[in-house]
Amino acid sequence: MAEEGSAVEALVEELTGQARIERADLVEWLLARGFDVEQIRGALVPVLLAANRMIGDDGTHISADQICAATAFDEELLHRLHRAVGLPASGTADTPPSRADAESVLRARAFIDLGFDADEVVGIIRVLVEGLGRAAEAMRKAALKAVLRPGATEVQLAQSFEHLASSLTPVLGPMIADLLYLQLRRSFETEAVTLAERATGSLPGAREMTVAFADLVGFTELGGVVAPEHLERTANRLAELARDAVVPPVRFVKTIGDAVMFVSSDAAAMLHVVLDLMSLAAGQDLPQLRAGIASGWAVSHAGDWYGSPVNLASRITGVARPGMVVATDSVRHTLAARDELEWSSLGGHAFKGVSGPVPVASVRRRGQSC
Repeated sequence: MAEEGSAVEALVEELTGQARIERADLVEWLLARGFDVEQIRGALVPVLLAANRMIGDDGTHISADQICAATAFDEELLHRLHRAVGLPASGTADTPPSRADAESVLRARAFIDLGFDADEVVGIIRVLVEGLGRAAEAMRKAALKAVLRPGATEVQLAQSFEHLASSLTPVLGPMIADLLYLQLRRSFETEAVTLAERATGSLPGAREMTVAFADLVGFTELGGVVAPEHLERTANRLAELARDAVVPPVRFVKTIGDAVMFVSSDAAAMLHVVLDLMSLAAGQDLPQLRAGIASGWAVSHAGDWYGSPVNLASRITGVARPGMVVATDSVRHTLAARDELEWSSLGGHAFKGVSGPVPVASVRRRGQSC
């Protein structure tokens, strides 16, 4: 007991008042849960130690060299994968990463064994981590709302987080897998292998695609008069509506602040999705939308798209007035035979990074007001 008492004193010596009392109680609880003094001292957030143990972190550490020696994992690939998930380069940190963090990338070797290119594997891991990072942040906020109570002590918070982690662990992995499989099925269904691709046995570097952006008018100015939480809800609502509007082969690519991005191999399908989104947003308590659409050669990499139609669609969006959809002449000519659409020329516009004026036109469904 004397040893435990001195351990507690050593871990709270820099605190005073209520903070010292609560930390001492937390340390005693953690010691009783099997954590040692060094684990508690080294924890960035001691309140989360028990919860982190429930989601894989046993409190031990391991270096990249130790992993390679034990598993014969390629050292260069391991370092690249660690950088892709945000771990410090080997030898740059004061202490090695936690074993859970360091070993989180080891399953990636299965992709290499199946013949995947190493650069592609690193790209896959990077995209997964970026997407899961956003999901983890959303879950963090939801979890805090679920466990925070007025006047809660550190021990009570630690107990609540541990219980929450224990309850979620059995369902979290399967849920993530199910959602990833859903996206894989959709991706393969909308990216059918063409005859030319089968004949050559390779994918094209670029393909003819239609790209669209839609953004909230006045969103930046809105930030000066409403709380950040309101801005977040507004941007999230736009993302929800964008996903509601999507119909294959149109794909929702991403949100960029106050804007959403779509891509499609079918210009007509793209235009109707954008027009549907405009109609959906008009019935919501949101700032008005405006949208820009362009077609051209684009290339996909790690879940994102690059090329002239991406840049042009983004810039064209700035030409549109509130409630308006604007498209390039190439999109207009592709869809000119469709009687359900009405077009109005807006003349040529100069855009940064584009040589010469670009003719654009607004478009709406026939009989629909702007």
